[in-house]
Amino acid sequence: MAAAPTFNELALKYVLADKHETDKQQAISEQAAQAIEQSSNKRLTVGQWVASVHEWMQSSGDDDLISRAKALDFLASTLQILSRRDDTLNADQVKLLVTFFCSLFENDHKAGIAASTKALSYLIVTKHFQPSLGSNIIQSICKLGDDFKLQLPATRLGIYQLFRALLGIPAVVSDLEHQHGSTSGFILDLQNLCRNERDPENLMTWFAILKSFLQEFNPSDDVTSEIFRAFSAYFPISLRPSTTPTVVTTDDLKSTLRSCFSAHHRVAGLSIPFLVDQLDKADQTIAVKVDILLTLDACLMNYDRPQQSVVPYADQIWGSLKYEVRNGDVQDIIKATLKVLCSLAKRLEGENLQSFIDNAWRDLKEDISDLKYTAQAGNLLVAVIGATPQSFALLVPRALEHIKKTIENNTMVLHKRDLIALMNSIVKLRLHLVSDLYSGRSQSEDVGLLLDDLFGDSLFHDLYLPFWKEHYARSSPIEYLGLLGETLQGMGSLVGLKSSGKGRIRRLCSDSTCKAIVELLAQIIISPLTSLQDVSLAQPQDLLDAAEVALKNSIPLYPPSFRYLLPQYLSAIEDAYSSPWQSPDLSLRIWNVSTALCTLIHSGTLDPSACWLNEAALINALLQGLQWMLSKGAHPRIAGVLIDVLHTTVTAALEQASTFDTSPKLTKQSFRNLVHEFRASRVPQIDLNQPGMIEVLGVHEVGSNRPRRAYCLFVVQQLYRRFTTLTSSAVYSRGSSGELAAVNLSNDIDDRKPDLIPIQNKVLAHIGQLAATVIRSFSEDEQRALELDSEAFSMFHSWNSDSGQNLKLLYSVSPANNFRTAPLALGIIQGLRPGAIDTEIHLSALKDLVSLLVTSPTLPPDALPRPPLDALLAVLSNKLDKKNSNLMDERLRIQQCLMEAAKALCGHDQNPGVANSKLLIWHSIMCYLAGDIACPLIDPAQNRLLTFVFDHAPNDTMMGRQLAQYLGVMVKDLHCLSKPNHAIRKKLAMGWLYHRYVEPLLDLCISDGWESERSAVHRSIATFELVRHMKFHIFKHDVAKLVRIGIRSLSTFHVGPETAALLVVLNTILDEDPDQLQNHLTALIKGLASLYEAAIVAARANTARRAGVPGDGSEGSSVSLTEDPVISTRWHVVRFFSKFVEKGYATHILVPHAKGVKRLLATACGDPVREIRRNAVAARRAWDAQY
Repeated sequence: MAAAPTFNELALKYVLADKHETDKQQAISEQAAQAIEQSSNKRLTVGQWVASVHEWMQSSGDDDLISRAKALDFLASTLQILSRRDDTLNADQVKLLVTFFCSLFENDHKAGIAASTKALSYLIVTKHFQPSLGSNIIQSICKLGDDFKLQLPATRLGIYQLFRALLGIPAVVSDLEHQHGSTSGFILDLQNLCRNERDPENLMTWFAILKSFLQEFNPSDDVTSEIFRAFSAYFPISLRPSTTPTVVTTDDLKSTLRSCFSAHHRVAGLSIPFLVDQLDKADQTIAVKVDILLTLDACLMNYDRPQQSVVPYADQIWGSLKYEVRNGDVQDIIKATLKVLCSLAKRLEGENLQSFIDNAWRDLKEDISDLKYTAQAGNLLVAVIGATPQSFALLVPRALEHIKKTIENNTMVLHKRDLIALMNSIVKLRLHLVSDLYSGRSQSEDVGLLLDDLFGDSLFHDLYLPFWKEHYARSSPIEYLGLLGETLQGMGSLVGLKSSGKGRIRRLCSDSTCKAIVELLAQIIISPLTSLQDVSLAQPQDLLDAAEVALKNSIPLYPPSFRYLLPQYLSAIEDAYSSPWQSPDLSLRIWNVSTALCTLIHSGTLDPSACWLNEAALINALLQGLQWMLSKGAHPRIAGVLIDVLHTTVTAALEQASTFDTSPKLTKQSFRNLVHEFRASRVPQIDLNQPGMIEVLGVHEVGSNRPRRAYCLFVVQQLYRRFTTLTSSAVYSRGSSGELAAVNLSNDIDDRKPDLIPIQNKVLAHIGQLAATVIRSFSEDEQRALELDSEAFSMFHSWNSDSGQNLKLLYSVSPANNFRTAPLALGIIQGLRPGAIDTEIHLSALKDLVSLLVTSPTLPPDALPRPPLDALLAVLSNKLDKKNSNLMDERLRIQQCLMEAAKALCGHDQNPGVANSKLLIWHSIMCYLAGDIACPLIDPAQNRLLTFVFDHAPNDTMMGRQLAQYLGVMVKDLHCLSKPNHAIRKKLAMGWLYHRYVEPLLDLCISDGWESERSAVHRSIATFELVRHMKFHIFKHDVAKLVRIGIRSLSTFHVGPETAALLVVLNTILDEDPDQLQNHLTALIKGLASLYEAAIVAARANTARRAGVPGDGSEGSSVSLTEDPVISTRWHVVRFFSKFVEKGYATHILVPHAKGVKRLLATACGDPVREIRRNAVAARRAWDAQY
């Protein structure tokens, strides 16, 4: 066995190792440490270990300095390993090593400092380190003198960390205090050594050392003054820009230096006067003033013995800081100042607090009476009284009395507004103080100090109500709006005031007062409705907003207040409708008021239980209002508004349920039981014409087991039953036998007024989407248990009990009323999870829709409500279980029928009416495919319909162009196929479709003759209609081809949907990969200019065609950019020219076209559509600036 290497050999290997071979050096150190640990004679071994570096200690020269430093680092690294086993070295050996390394600070300033510091850092944590050696270490290091500042920052940092570690050892601190007493000479030596430090990281540690000294030692006043001078010399501190990276930020430096000022109360007599003096200097920047104030606040909050450290300076602080608020205009400084004054008041007690309050009030009283300083004085007052309940109790009585008198004797509106705002701040402050009192953040002796007798009913009747009556008038001048708004805010806060005594918590305002306040606020909120009868009741928007904010604040404080609003709301709706001066915008007014009520209960601050009670009350009120309007035969637009707000309320309620409710899963029986309870509680039942009551659902609350979801489903059930009826009918004819049940629209939907049918259909769509929102919140098990799939066609009617006879049910959309119940069926099916739809129901409904819309229509295509039927077809196609082989066979048969129908659409019949019918049928086929390919099957045999569409539609001689325009429907973002509606979607579906079907089209979009030219154009249309709905990463590899095809298509596409799709794709390429257009800019600019001119011509032609049509006319600024493809084309062209400048294309390419582009943009600046004008003006400015 080879002999173990000697220490001399190990030291030599360590020295010769390259500086990057840290692992090798670590292994050498571990060998040395192991040899020491395993030695039986550690005294001798340690001596040999130390002596192993002797030969380098005697050398000189720069190369020898490096070797000596590495040799000493060998010893330090070995000690690092030994320090992990702190009983290896005995006390004598530790002392000997400490003495050795300390000597190097005096004798080896160039090579030994870093290694010695490192070694000592490990020695002081060993078990046998003697505390008395701490003083020796400090004294040895201090012998560096002026050589200290010549050391590298990293070396100095090691020394600072050594000092800090020493002061963190209690035994060393005790020994130092015993040796040096109150003179603490060692700290003065350290101060002298470190006085020139400028490195940020080193300063962080140096400040921490000074803080530790002030906290752990008891120095004399002279020494304290010297320490204070040492760190205050750096104040205010900042970080200069440097090329050397550092992890220390300016805020870090400020925070650490701040901790020195606030370290101990013994420096209060130095710190506070110093900081106040710094603040009073006229040349201080904002950042410095904020730093001073934050430091002063830290001192006030951290000093012990406030009697000695804070009280003597209270008047000085107030005398200086009050002017920072009184005369200041910088919010950061004002905020920091108010925080300091609040902290000051928190540290004062008894007579000292009384004296401070009296001194402050003398200044504040005078300023509150002066309009120029009222707001500032109010801020100071709130800061002082908000510190503690004691300060609140001492000053508020005087303040309230003075504010009331000043209001009474004042005639200036602005001054009154500021005074009322100050009163509001005091009321809100008391709310917070009471909250702190009951949450345990205040002391028990604070109970009863918040002056219950001065707040509540007396404050409302003595101040707010008289003030409101005095200033609120039908013709109040506009300058009163701010004043009245502040009054509303104050009254809204009053309802939340609670007692602060030791007894039962009670509300300070009586129920009658709370009700009076809410009714007053409600009068403002509902004024858009009440002003129909009396124009003088109309309120400015500013006052409406103020009342809404006041109610938002008051409802969480007093939840029942919301229910006081609802009777007034319903009464206002009824009166507004019955008024002989009924406004043509009544539905809009109802919507505005109703949505305002909806936002009040969903402000995010209400308790979940209280929120549910208010939600239920609003739902009931909306149902009552809807029932009343239906009974009066109101315009369906009003019903649509109420259902829309009901949908918003239900949506928010279900979001609350998903977060806060823990109700058990619903079953058919449990839902029936809950419905029985709802009815027993006399809730509104719109399907039975029973108005019921608004506040009825509180009895159903048990903890978090709130019946939100069940009640929302109950509401949907009512709406479906109200707007539909169940009758026996023979209207079914496709393969049915026997007497069948049919769901008809109820009398609320009148077929005899054709002009109302579009609005009625929107009402039905609103109800359907409300149902979808509710139903999709249930789990798959719940949807199955509730049998919601069959309800899509029964509309929640009971087939036996409702009609009194046993009728046969077909799972298909009712043909009654020309299938107008389709939106209702869609709503339910749309919200179902795929696994919750019974196979029989699914196939029956899907086949029936395919037959109705495509293969065997019983009505002309344009006589059907196709949008909801097409959406229902897409949903049923999408949610078909593709793992079920039997269903897949049926799917292929359905697709075969659709393919036969698609073939029949391709022909030579050019009759416009027939062509339109063909396109409607083609659109239905595309909707089927939209649902099917969202979760595609990659087997070509499973996609014969899709393959047929791509192979034949664009190539059709007569209708290829029109058919190609509809291909984009397959990949369009359809709401009914969104993830929230549990649609089956695969992430890679779009990419699969592109690479399998779209990519092969690209090479066919270039023609070589007239006949193929037409097909090439058709294929190009299909390509851009599809690609416009895809993300860039899907087609980025074919961008070059798309650009070439697109530029060519600028001259071959018709202005309208074709050009809109093309420009969407080109705009996407411009955004994502502008370099692809670099070589085509000339052709692109010319093509876009020609296209814009063609779009202008097309717009004029459209306007001419619409001339004389009632309710229509020329384009206006309110037209949506996405509704009209001609407008969309113009908008995209203008956006292109705006982006050309942004993308930084070469000047020599754009300059030749600048004149023509500017002329085009000048024309676009007069476009009738506002958004196009806005973009054109911006683009023209950009081109003028560059060219």
